Amino acid sequence: MTALGTIALTRTYFVCVQCRDSGCPLDDRLGLTDSVSPEALRLIVLAGGSWSFDSARDNLRRFCGLNVSDELIRQRTLREGPKLAAFAAAAPAVAATFEQAAGDIEFETDATKVNTVDGWRDAKIGVFVKRPRGEAATLAQWNERDLPKPTARLAFAAIAESETFAEQWVPLAEHLGIDPQARLSVLGDGAEWIWNRTAEAFPNAQGVLDIFHALEYVSGAAKAYFGDNAAAVEAATTRGRELLLGDGYAGVVEWVGELGVHPHGGDGASLGGMLNYLSGHQERLPYAVRLRRGQAIGSGLIEGAAKNLIGRRLKANNARWLPTNVDRIAGVCCAIYSDTWDAYWKSN
Repeated sequence: MTALGTIALTRTYFVCVQCRDSGCPLDDRLGLTDSVSPEALRLIVLAGGSWSFDSARDNLRRFCGLNVSDELIRQRTLREGPKLAAFAAAAPAVAATFEQAAGDIEFETDATKVNTVDGWRDAKIGVFVKRPRGEAATLAQWNERDLPKPTARLAFAAIAESETFAEQWVPLAEHLGIDPQARLSVLGDGAEWIWNRTAEAFPNAQGVLDIFHALEYVSGAAKAYFGDNAAAVEAATTRGRELLLGDGYAGVVEWVGELGVHPHGGDGASLGGMLNYLSGHQERLPYAVRLRRGQAIGSGLIEGAAKNLIGRRLKANNARWLPTNVDRIAGVCCAIYSDTWDAYWKSN
């Protein structure tokens, strides 16, 4: 074989001023369908979904000796995002992996703010998980136990109103072999849209209000009631936590009753405000039984996903995104976070 050296090819290169999508229409006619090998493409998309595009360029050069421009990384990452999301939503291999995994089914959802050219928007995130039960725990061990890691998970995200975002929950659940009528666990914070949408999609689910979110109301009420008396605040918060964990809403009612026996003269309205809030979540405070069963009582998984899966990438370098590109990059981030990444590349 005779080496030809470098061949320079000049042709018109078009860039859309709206979405920044770009390309050379002549490439297809010349047979220049791709200048990147499959394995290089996988590395490029992994880097583009993990770091800002300029950082991805530098890291690929440092880690792999792969010299590509940040613009090429941007193009290929955004191009693969919708493909990765479509694969997760339809591929039999994804469904088989989830169905064969051991553990209880959990669903968590939340939102994080993303800076777009249209202003700050909510990027909604959802995660289906299978997690084996851990050892039974006492009330005192609520924050010390190590839960088993998920054996399978599928994440998805998009900029959308809650109603629109929730439209894909049931189809995705059925794709994963989950009966929407089953009593799966739904864990979340106090956002009203979470509980409204999950009640519609999974009417028989066991809702669980994130324990840390609930405890914020308990500790906040204690601080307002006892003011600057730090020792009294600590003692009251500890007692309120014990009763909340042990008996749910009835427990905090009992706690307020105990405080009322010896009025302190502080902000009693704060106790009423806490009761009013938790009364709306009475059926979502089954902490004692879930501790005995070795199940999760917090929504840390989705909060971690919002911070590390989406937030870390989409908020890098104070970036401002086109909303459509948020959804594209989210497809990559979710595939990396889920069990779909390797399966997707093996299928290509």
